[in-house]
Amino acid sequence: MPYSKNPQIIDKETDSGLLLFNTDSGRMMELNSTARLLWQKTGESFELADLREIIEKNCSEANGIDADIEEFITAAIKHGLVTDNGKN
Repeated sequence: MPYSKNPQIIDKETDSGLLLFNTDSGRMMELNSTARLLWQKTGESFELADLREIIEKNCSEANGIDADIEEFITAAIKHGLVTDNGKN
């Protein structure tokens, strides 16, 4: 299923990751270093397979990452950072 980044997101680097602010809703989400990598390496539209590929190419330990990717997507949708094929 394709996902799309919300174009109304402003990001700011922090010491521990990346802070994302949704200008439409006023919601914020701080990403850890791995989630920051995913956010910065994806284009405006992406799929779960793209996220997995980014992790596999950039992280030494990618075992069991699928659950973490699903958790990231669920939180990103909840905070209005991405949409799942226009459903949210």
